[in-house]
Amino acid sequence: MTRDQLIDAFDGIDSRYILAAAARIEGGAIIAFRRQRLVRTVLIAAAITALLTATAYATGLFGLSTRRITPDLPWHTDAALSKADAETMEKLRDTHRHSYISLGGVTDSPEYAAAAEWLSWRAAHEQEMAAAQLRKGESYYEWRDLARSFAESDEERAVARLYGCWDRASLDKLYEIASAHGLKLHTEKTKLFNARIYSNTGVYENGSSTREGFVELDDGKRYFFIYTELSGYLSAEELTTNTTDEFEEWSYTTARGDNVSIAMLEQSRDSNGHAQYRCLTFWNDDTAAVTVLYAFSGDCEDTAARQAFAERIADGVDFQSYAKGEQP
Repeated sequence: MTRDQLIDAFDGIDSRYILAAAARIEGGAIIAFRRQRLVRTVLIAAAITALLTATAYATGLFGLSTRRITPDLPWHTDAALSKADAETMEKLRDTHRHSYISLGGVTDSPEYAAAAEWLSWRAAHEQEMAAAQLRKGESYYEWRDLARSFAESDEERAVARLYGCWDRASLDKLYEIASAHGLKLHTEKTKLFNARIYSNTGVYENGSSTREGFVELDDGKRYFFIYTELSGYLSAEELTTNTTDEFEEWSYTTARGDNVSIAMLEQSRDSNGHAQYRCLTFWNDDTAAVTVLYAFSGDCEDTAARQAFAERIADGVDFQSYAKGEQP
């Protein structure tokens, strides 16, 4: 059901029953029934929150569709741009023309809202700054201060590097957005160097991390990347997908009893008809969001087999340990 359908459905229920249900969930007393429309609306909203939030977490409904962020990029058709510069701007726009996957929260959470605002603003700002450089006859990237000399402290410089800020306006906007949503910013990332591959794995100052893990399956070890973002922070990690990608999604309860959402995308096929899949598994509660990313090959026609494979990997992940800032 959509949000509007849910509201319509609740609107047809006598408020006394809504209050009774909410009171029993919260363990409180049933408050007096009043008929004012505003009060009724507030009560319905409170009941929906009480009844559905826990249920959504429990059934793994907070999947990819509630985590995608697609920036709305501006078009630069200024007559001052030459044909060549206009073509350059279109190529630059292509570098930002994708969806991000929120690693810190789902739709309506402060973490999601802040990430959506920041990523959209930054993409638009970089486009505008590049266009301004081209209009002046200069290289589109020369507006960037690679040394981050605009930072007024070591902490600001670290924040600018972690979040991709190239000028003072970007850094100020980042702090403004985080503050407006009541979130903190990361200030330090300690790199981890894996002996198997070189990657951008690391641990942040609060225990959030990007790590590499693996599970033992019949055909050997299956490696994955796992993003852990503790609640209350704006994520500095970025995970992208094409705006047109259509994933198959489903909910699953792991062998450990964790409720997760799994999203799978067929990326390509080989000459034998086998497909290369990209797979994401999401778990979250009120303390952290955990995202597992990996790829595998399989028979593209056998839906049950590929879903079972993804579920076996989910069975091998100790999500709650990662949420505690630990490495299982």
